[in-house]
Amino acid sequence: MLFENHRFISFPQASYARFVLDETRCNGCGRCIKTCPIQLLMIKDEKACPNERYDDFRCITCQNCVSVCPQDAITIKGDYRVKKGFWKNADLVKGGKTLPDPLFFHDEKPFEDYEHDLTETEKVIYKRRSIRLYRKKQVPRELVHRVIEAGRFAPSAGNNQPWKFIVIQNKDLISEINQKCKKFIKIVMRGTMPDSWLKKQTPGDKNAKLKKWQTVATSLLVKWRAGDLDPRARGGMNTVTSDPDYDIFLGAPTLIIILADKRGIGSIDLDTGICTQNMVLAAHSLGLGTCYIGLIDGLMMYPKFRKSMGITHPFEIVTSFTLGYPQGQIDNIVKREQARVNWID
Repeated sequence: MLFENHRFISFPQASYARFVLDETRCNGCGRCIKTCPIQLLMIKDEKACPNERYDDFRCITCQNCVSVCPQDAITIKGDYRVKKGFWKNADLVKGGKTLPDPLFFHDEKPFEDYEHDLTETEKVIYKRRSIRLYRKKQVPRELVHRVIEAGRFAPSAGNNQPWKFIVIQNKDLISEINQKCKKFIKIVMRGTMPDSWLKKQTPGDKNAKLKKWQTVATSLLVKWRAGDLDPRARGGMNTVTSDPDYDIFLGAPTLIIILADKRGIGSIDLDTGICTQNMVLAAHSLGLGTCYIGLIDGLMMYPKFRKSMGITHPFEIVTSFTLGYPQGQIDNIVKREQARVNWID
């Protein structure tokens, strides 16, 4: 359809996943509530359930609630699908999410049945989850060093190794960064979310709408940074700003900021992405947990503060991740979209 990519930019008509609870298993521990990146859950009558803060259950289907549940009481059914407009994705995916199938079983065979046939690297890749529940115990420098070394030996274009790392274990400094980033994100939210959703209210206003100027602003901004304006991404950012007590860095004892030399060969984003994933996988193989925090972008508003941390030319912030010891078992197997592959023989 003509102009299809210019329609329904603000909040497209979409179908979302459903939260299904086995009430006979749920013990009301609340781990799922704490780990939901969009903060869509609450405890009611000693059981987990959706809190209805938005017009729909705006789930991103990360399935972390499934992963952290010690009672195996949660199932996420369905997927995020948009049938028309700028965010259309229904024609890009086939079927629903599936469990890992590295050995071509072509069915939902339990991971435990074939885990022994996989390499240790494969096991870490499939089980790694974003950790949002951390113990207070600090990570020893020796382990942080092992994580950094894994990044140092990542491949890069022209072997230019553009990365630099800022490791922060100072609780007060992490808290200050958290507050500064939240101030910046709030500005974005005021322009792209309905007013009644800017505060965490449960239940929320199901009829909330963007003002006309917000709709125009969103349509313009999406051409600049589409990923940040994705309806799901805005839900995640609103989580951070709608709750004054929310910690972007999740109470983790260590924060690692990834920098890149802007003069690097080729794509510095790709190079540092490879480097960071090396670090993340190494961390999880050591029994640690991580969570990527892209909202570190908020520091772009504070040049003097960045300089005080050693973030100076020619380096710029690419991303960050938290590092710490998980609260209990979290790394686990979950479902993901099926791979989009064109085989050419």
